[in-house]
Amino acid sequence: MKLNRRKFIRTLSHAALAAPLMSLPWARSAFAAAGDKRAIFLYMPDGCIPERFHPTGTETDFQLNDMTSPLEDVKQHCVFTRGLTMYEGGSTHEGGVRKVLTGNSDVSLDYLLGQRLGQNHPLRSIHLGVAANFQAGSDVRSVTFQPGAIPVSYNDNPINAFDQIFKGVNGGDSGSVDLETRRNTSILDQSLSDLNTLRSRLGTAERQKLELHAQSIREIEQRILDAANPSGGGMCSAGNWNQQGFFVPEGYHGYPAKFELDENFKTVSRLQLDLIVESFKCDLTRIGSLMFSHAVSPLRIDGIDLGHHDTSHYGAFETGTAEKFVQYQQYFIGELRYLIRKLNSTPDSDGNSMLHNTVIFLFSELGDSNDHDHNDMPFILAGNAGGALQTGRLLDFKGDSHSKLLVSIANMMDVNVNTFGYTGHGSGGLAGL
Repeated sequence: MKLNRRKFIRTLSHAALAAPLMSLPWARSAFAAAGDKRAIFLYMPDGCIPERFHPTGTETDFQLNDMTSPLEDVKQHCVFTRGLTMYEGGSTHEGGVRKVLTGNSDVSLDYLLGQRLGQNHPLRSIHLGVAANFQAGSDVRSVTFQPGAIPVSYNDNPINAFDQIFKGVNGGDSGSVDLETRRNTSILDQSLSDLNTLRSRLGTAERQKLELHAQSIREIEQRILDAANPSGGGMCSAGNWNQQGFFVPEGYHGYPAKFELDENFKTVSRLQLDLIVESFKCDLTRIGSLMFSHAVSPLRIDGIDLGHHDTSHYGAFETGTAEKFVQYQQYFIGELRYLIRKLNSTPDSDGNSMLHNTVIFLFSELGDSNDHDHNDMPFILAGNAGGALQTGRLLDFKGDSHSKLLVSIANMMDVNVNTFGYTGHGSGGLAGL
């Protein structure tokens, strides 16, 4: 009898762990900690026109400007900062890329957060690009740095990125899940013979306890299966990704790569943004970074007869070239709007929206692109960081250091630091943020 009991306990513990089911990426979301905070870092290339980017007004009563106007219907979810300066370090594009997330330290904030918060996740952080590597020099193709100031590569290929995140990590089937097969191979059902044998040898009281244990295991399995079932309201449904049907033909070796063509830029952008959200829903990571192109961007969007970087040298802020630069930056700001709306419509495990539990940081490597300076930086925060950030505000920090903003973001994510790189303007986060 002792041997049978021990055998049952082993069976029960294997079932409780649900190891075969937990090998699926979407199974993790059934057991994600309620209200886990997440962070997304969005890079926008080549700065801004300050007079046409920064909102005007008071802290809670403000009007958006041309470049930020796409956020009008979601500005209540945002914090618009101005007056932040990136001090010391290199100048122009290359210097801005090197210090915008590092504060002139040797590691970037997104990488640090991944290391601190990602120990129990398959991926500590993910780094996706939209033509971030196309015609990019080694000094501008990444805003993310490992300790020692070693650049981290960004993946521009959304198909490859999906496989790395959902298939390569857990041996899944690129998001394709046969739920009926999983139900038919229930761990509990596989052990039914052992359970029935044990049940027949138990007294009434012990049999009732066994039934309660079995019911608990069944509920665990059902939670995992429900998490994968989008028709039943499950959070994790990676099979819905890439509804556009974007693909790279087998044997395609053209230049540029298909995912780097200007004509596919907007499609790839949505795929990469969706991929970050899906990875959050499946609890595969808590930190995502995305680069729209790169500094000195060669991007050309239909309807604009100049390349992105050419328009950033706009001259006077009301010239025709300036108008074209405004259109480019409005596109990137519109992608931020898309991400805000998507996260806000996605429920999280604690009953709040995923936006509530996330902080988004949109940034660039330059302030005024015409002057190639690092003053009055175009920074926008969105989301509530689990309640740590009050949104719907415009804040002017009057020349304070952007490294304090990095400290504030780290603290919002419950990573307690007092400095992050440059300390010439003091330590701690931004007062009032």
